[in-house]
Amino acid sequence: MDGHKFNKNIIAGILVALIFGVALYIRVVLPYNHVFVGDWIKFTGVDGYFFMRLVDNLVHNFPNLITVDPYFLYPDVSSVGIRSFFVYLLAGVTWLVGLGSPTQHVIDVVGVYFPAVLGASIVIPVYFIGKALFNRWAGVIAAGLVGILPGEFLGRSILGFTDYHVVEVMFTTVTMLFLILAVKNAKERALTFKHIKDLSWPTMAKPLIYSLLAGVFLGAYFLTWQGALLFVFIIFVYIIIQFIIDHLKSVSTDYLCFVSAIVFIVASLMFLPVSPGRMFLAAFIIAIVIPIVMAVLSHFMSSRDIKPVIYPAALIGLGLVSLVIFRIAAPSLYQGMINSFNIFTWPVGTTVYEMRPLLLPFGDFSWAVAWGNFSTGFFLSFIALGILVYLVVKRGESDKTLFVVWSLLILAATLSMRRFAYYFVVNVALLT
Repeated sequence: MDGHKFNKNIIAGILVALIFGVALYIRVVLPYNHVFVGDWIKFTGVDGYFFMRLVDNLVHNFPNLITVDPYFLYPDVSSVGIRSFFVYLLAGVTWLVGLGSPTQHVIDVVGVYFPAVLGASIVIPVYFIGKALFNRWAGVIAAGLVGILPGEFLGRSILGFTDYHVVEVMFTTVTMLFLILAVKNAKERALTFKHIKDLSWPTMAKPLIYSLLAGVFLGAYFLTWQGALLFVFIIFVYIIIQFIIDHLKSVSTDYLCFVSAIVFIVASLMFLPVSPGRMFLAAFIIAIVIPIVMAVLSHFMSSRDIKPVIYPAALIGLGLVSLVIFRIAAPSLYQGMINSFNIFTWPVGTTVYEMRPLLLPFGDFSWAVAWGNFSTGFFLSFIALGILVYLVVKRGESDKTLFVVWSLLILAATLSMRRFAYYFVVNVALLT
């Protein structure tokens, strides 16, 4: 039995390795002659030249990065380095490849290959998500799809497109992988506050490790992109929904409180010392405190045999009261957080191409952009989401609930702005 399982793992591993090779071929070999032109190395994205200037500077002054770039928004100047993890990551890899003193040729070569290698590598976490949610063969198929699907993600992960978009997708995908593993393991082990109090490591170990890793990659995501609160919102919405599902089914919610607290605390400790903005600080405090309040309320109501159906009503009441107090106490901060949800509006009149609605690319309804990004997977994903929503309602599986919430909210963002298609490609591959 063990040998048979081992053989299946070997076969799956070989298939994923082959898929990685195909994904890398598409991203490197096909556009190769457009990047390596004679003695020149050309970048395929305009922003690539901006980022490579920072990489050039950082490599020669490692680990010190300039704080102000006089060429950025000339004749004014602008600060850099607040969310520069992408630059540090690329410069660090370059510095290692060049053994501490890379030539200009090595810097440029590593720069153009970096997005392609990272883009092809996305097949690995996608495989493990598919395996965790369904089975290894679903993981293999999802890895194959994410490696070859056309559109925004492929375009942003080809040779020479040196930008942080592919890093965004990698960090968020790995964050969700470890979060899925954390909640799945914690629930299967029936982790409670008593286990934590007694330091029961056999029960705590895996959920703790997975939660820490999810927090680390979420923190790295925050250090990469200014819109990273999107995934705090996704995780937070999931936690609220799962709390309600578990309480209604008389399942302990301790494991959710444990996982969410660790993930958000680790991410905040990584990001807030670098950029302690009021909105980010408030968002992390809310994300850490609210699950604790929900867990305490769940314990209180369960211990007094209060009908479970009262729990969601109590949460709604507490939520509305908290919003009113928040609006009165900090109106500007409240308005700023409300404005951040503009990411889900449909900016039909925008002239920024990547910010146009997916189904209204030129003001009129069209399937063309959705088809160009996902092919038939876009339509199959809706069928899969319907099936998964039914299974979540019927069984309340925490890992699949997380996947459904993640998929629905990223779909909403993608329908609003086509740029988020490079996130949604992961969900489409898994759903298909």
